[in-house]
Amino acid sequence: MRVVGPAGKGINVTEEPLIFADEMALDTEAAHKAFERPGRGPAATLAYLDNAATTRPLPSVCETVSWAMAQLYGNPSSRHGAGGRAREILERSREVVAQAIGAHPDEVVFTSGGTEGNNLAVMGACGAYARRFGQGTLVTSALEHPSVTKSVRAMKRDGWSVEYLDARGGELDLGHLSQVLRDRFDVALVSVMSVQSELGYIFPVDRVVRLVDEAYGPAVGTSGGTARLDGGTPAAFGVAGDIAGSVAGTGASDICGRPRPLVHTDAVQAFGKYDVDVRKTGVDLMTICGHKIGGPKGIGALYVRRGTPLFTTAAGGGQEFGLRSGTQAVPLIAGFAQAAAQAAAERQERELRARTLRQELLEGLSGLFPELIVNSRADGSAFIVNFSLPGTNNSQVIRELDARGVCVSATMACASSHLTVPPGTWREKHPLALQLAGVPKSRTGCTYRVSFGPQSTREDVVRLLAGFAEVTACGRGE
Repeated sequence: MRVVGPAGKGINVTEEPLIFADEMALDTEAAHKAFERPGRGPAATLAYLDNAATTRPLPSVCETVSWAMAQLYGNPSSRHGAGGRAREILERSREVVAQAIGAHPDEVVFTSGGTEGNNLAVMGACGAYARRFGQGTLVTSALEHPSVTKSVRAMKRDGWSVEYLDARGGELDLGHLSQVLRDRFDVALVSVMSVQSELGYIFPVDRVVRLVDEAYGPAVGTSGGTARLDGGTPAAFGVAGDIAGSVAGTGASDICGRPRPLVHTDAVQAFGKYDVDVRKTGVDLMTICGHKIGGPKGIGALYVRRGTPLFTTAAGGGQEFGLRSGTQAVPLIAGFAQAAAQAAAERQERELRARTLRQELLEGLSGLFPELIVNSRADGSAFIVNFSLPGTNNSQVIRELDARGVCVSATMACASSHLTVPPGTWREKHPLALQLAGVPKSRTGCTYRVSFGPQSTREDVVRLLAGFAEVTACGRGE
């Protein structure tokens, strides 16, 4: 394959066959047409309104990742020049992401995304606690992402106690949290998400931290960096290891010799959209990722407050301060940093646009469907709108909208992944988040989620409303 190099000279890039050579050779319009289906427009003209599942990468992100992929191929752990250049961009990216959340660069641990970050936060915090005190108690909300709830269940199978905070209608039961903190002296971790991914509820994470502080005293960071356990993972994870260095608690005061509980928040749906400055919220651990803000998939980060004891769940070469071994994906990290910087600069503008689109959507839906039921709260995330249209079938409507180039969802994308899991290896243990939030099960089949992103436009909403009107009119025989 030949590409045009400097001064218009052809350069032989590779003589190896490219498995996507035909697609790569197409121009943009032809490439879009290659993926068309009857009645559907090109990808570039999609009314994409499923941004809580993932976002279309920003052009600046695509450019950054492409450049880094071609130029920063050295291993950042290598000591030669190519490795040093990759390491420089890696650390500059860490500084950018840290600045976006008000953290120190050495408090940002790059991961493969939100799921791994949540797994590391829950299992890592519990592993460090158990090494000193044995199994304790976990506190979490009933509406967390599966990457939190299933990590919590794994700890419960290992002998941990779990307390769930109800959040019906978006009202987090802080009274229950206060009672648990009063009655239990073995609480290791409190994990409450910042923005609920299906309904858009905004939970008061700062009040959660305040309650923990009132019971135990505020968290105190140390200047010596993260108190990590990079000698191995705890026996509960199948690999025994020695603690590397001191493992000091973060509490200003202990109760019965037990440290202050850590507070973790899954901020995947809040990062880049709302203020998640860790200096203001006071959390010890916070999960963020790139692909919800126009960044690449497969990259995220876990904020770990200095001095926070945490076990690694990925044994290996000790990258990322010993907490996440494996060669860092510098191109993805650079793209993540680009998306984070752009989101920080445009955050207020994006929120205002999302609020305007949300209002237009709900006004349009209420005009079309007098029976409209809005499940999201008015004071929730402007980026996520959950609603029910009694008398419709969401599976059929979403399929028909998709055929018209309009993308929405009924629930979070992860909920459908079990369809590809071998029989017998997936168990539905708990009701859907909608039911736990107080939405009747009878409305499950007529509920929809529309979510906005950095590239959403008014035209997207107009096309969605037109699609709803057309599809439902056909269903009613009009």
